[in-house]
Amino acid sequence: MPPSEPGTAAATQHREGEDGNIRTYLRIRPSKNPSGLFAQDEEDVTRLKFDIPVDLKSGEVINNTQTRHEFKFNGVLGANATQEQVFDSIGKDAVLNVLDGYNSTIFAYGQTGSGKTFTVTGGAERYVDRGVIPRCLSLLYSEFKRRSDTQYSCYVSYLEIYNEQGYDLLDPSHETKALEDLPRVALMEDEAGNIHLKNLSMYMSATEEEALNYLFLGDTNRAISETAMNKASSRSHCIFTVAIEGRRAGGEKVTRSKLHLVDLAGSERVHKTNATGQTLQEAKYINTSLFYLEMVIVALHERTRGRRHVPYRNSMMTSVLRDSLGGNCKTVMIATINPEAPHTEESISTCRFAQRVSLIRNAAVVNEDLDPQLVIRRLKTEVRGLRDEVAYLRQEAREGDEPTEQEHGALRQACCEYVDQPDAAPLKELGLGALTLTRIRACFAILRGMVLELRAAGGGGGGDQGTVADLQKALQERDAEIAILVNMVKQGKAPPRAGTAAAASQAEAKGGAPAWEQAKAGANGGQKRQGAAAAAPPAKAAPPIVLYPSDRHVLDQPQQAFAYFRQRYPPGAAIEENKALLQKKYTTAKSVGARVNQARSTITYLKNTIEQIRRERAMEGLMDREEGKEGGAEEEDPEEAKYKEAIEQEKRVYKEGFQELRELKAEIERIQQLLEKARLKMQSDFDTWIEWHS
Repeated sequence: MPPSEPGTAAATQHREGEDGNIRTYLRIRPSKNPSGLFAQDEEDVTRLKFDIPVDLKSGEVINNTQTRHEFKFNGVLGANATQEQVFDSIGKDAVLNVLDGYNSTIFAYGQTGSGKTFTVTGGAERYVDRGVIPRCLSLLYSEFKRRSDTQYSCYVSYLEIYNEQGYDLLDPSHETKALEDLPRVALMEDEAGNIHLKNLSMYMSATEEEALNYLFLGDTNRAISETAMNKASSRSHCIFTVAIEGRRAGGEKVTRSKLHLVDLAGSERVHKTNATGQTLQEAKYINTSLFYLEMVIVALHERTRGRRHVPYRNSMMTSVLRDSLGGNCKTVMIATINPEAPHTEESISTCRFAQRVSLIRNAAVVNEDLDPQLVIRRLKTEVRGLRDEVAYLRQEAREGDEPTEQEHGALRQACCEYVDQPDAAPLKELGLGALTLTRIRACFAILRGMVLELRAAGGGGGGDQGTVADLQKALQERDAEIAILVNMVKQGKAPPRAGTAAAASQAEAKGGAPAWEQAKAGANGGQKRQGAAAAAPPAKAAPPIVLYPSDRHVLDQPQQAFAYFRQRYPPGAAIEENKALLQKKYTTAKSVGARVNQARSTITYLKNTIEQIRRERAMEGLMDREEGKEGGAEEEDPEEAKYKEAIEQEKRVYKEGFQELRELKAEIERIQQLLEKARLKMQSDFDTWIEWHS
């Protein structure tokens, strides 16, 4: 009998019955020629069954090769699964776990050309093809804004492991140096067994746009080359790390967590790729590191049977992923397979590896620490308050002299600082200096005067402070940004900012290339130097990607030549799709902006109506007192209550519309970046096309 598969029913029950096991998902790459040798179980869609016919070379030969294979996953994403569906399955929970203080990891594993890099990073042409990393960053910064009670700091790094050597993809030296001349990232281990990476830079990113710019810069510096199985094969393992630090307002605890997004290089069989030279050397290192990864997986599974040693140190990749595999981390694996018949053997091998990974149990805990600075500050405040209290009691609550004009000004300043503290900041005590009853009474008088001033500014009543006064403050803060956004929508473009496509266009108009384009040019130069050792360079830059016109006179006229090239340019469909999507976002933003402006106008009208009702009530009360009538307890007018409720409803509409408008702004800028990048790429391809003809 052949050995049982790791995906048997007993193993599946063992995995599902434990919490904390690594979750595994399978993604099937779309193909025009699927083998038809596997299918999802009709009763359980998370199961995948392979049914391979027996290959009988002759009637007398007995073939005992296993023909049926069955594997169980947490989810199977078919060939029609979109990038958004993939992110909803594997990315959302990882992001939310990181925000809650847990370390999280998402890593892609599979054969070369099975779609790992497309899943993790995404396509560069269409906006809807964004991968797991850009979508994780978008959700992270959205959650930062939504969780306003916590202050977050975000840092990113990008590590490349090429031929078992670590390199920093965000190092500026990539622009001017070849890969072998760059400083290497070194592994260091402290006494507690924690891994530290020397020479790996980490950059703080305050906005989603900054984080995406670092991602794009790292992708342009990554080592890729063409193989027989993939025209743009990733020849290195890459780990994009997002470090989060969260501090809750008024709390002393700090959460520190990391999100590792790992794109492993694809395994490949040399006898299929016929690799030679530099490509063969890269394949050896890739397959060796993946073999060591499998050794770690097997050792972690055997820990339940008494095995203690896990060979993390065999490779740099397994050392970096030590916590992600069997440590303090919540890990998700997505296995990618090619459904075509020649790759069936590799697909089964990938599924077997995923089954072994699913048996590993991690022990994830919340990473919380006490901030010593906040603790010291709190203790100092408590000591200061206790000393003032002791001094007050020792003086036996003496009256004291009346405060001078200078002392009265200092007390008023202390009261203003106490009242004007931000809601999210820890509450500070009211500093009065030496406590006396005279000083206490003076402070109460100052605070009472402030309350009376606020009531007078709000229309004469104290009950509207939570509605009208707060609303005025919110409107003043948002009016400027709303005006900018609405103006942007009317003009049909986003405001130029550093790092956006508009800023890149301005820089280009002045004669210089955008920063990321310069970085890409430098990185490509380094990759060309690296690839020079493998084979001699071709005679010309690249073959023509668009057929030449029958009338060669068209090429002598630049405008007609460019129009001819643009109509037949292969990525033109993706560019037009992004333009249509951008126009759709503009239309949506216009309607949302109109809704926000309408809500603001309605709020102003309701506020004026409430003030008019209060003035009428005040006049009626004055007349009653002049006539000698005694009024009972003042009750809230039902009509005023109705208008207040309407104001609260309009405030919700205003806030929801404003948030939607900000999200649309970010999406519009992202699509404009893609269009600008596609425009530059088309211009470069056109220049190459013309040069090839000449």
